[in-house]
Amino acid sequence: MNPLPPIIQLSARKSRPGSSPSVKDMIIITVAVGLLAAIAVPSFTTARLRARASTVLSANMRQVDAAKDQYMLENNKDKSVTPTWADLTPYLKAGSRLVTSGGKDNFDNPIIIGTLGENPRINPKTKNFLKEVCDNEFWGPFS
Repeated sequence: MNPLPPIIQLSARKSRPGSSPSVKDMIIITVAVGLLAAIAVPSFTTARLRARASTVLSANMRQVDAAKDQYMLENNKDKSVTPTWADLTPYLKAGSRLVTSGGKDNFDNPIIIGTLGENPRINPKTKNFLKEVCDNEFWGPFS
């Protein structure tokens, strides 16, 4: 009695030591690998996009929000003031991707800074590109 399911069992022919698998065995293995790939690739793509979205949220939006707060406090600005990217750059890590890109997110879309009294907002182009993996709830206050 063979404990493996029929799909995994290789052909029942008697093989001699050192002989190679039959064509039937190779087809079964190829189909099994193809099925595994068909299941794994879409999940991998979704996970990769979700990771990029998390980077936009944490490494871009939250840093810009913190830079706005720091700028407002250090320069005694009112919440109705809209800072420029040049105003916020000194409050971001020098040489970071956010600074070198000139205020663009990881998808090369400009971050919407807004006034000091409101949160920066995710660019609609970035949000639309990621709509399959991230809903509005994901973006939280940066939506």
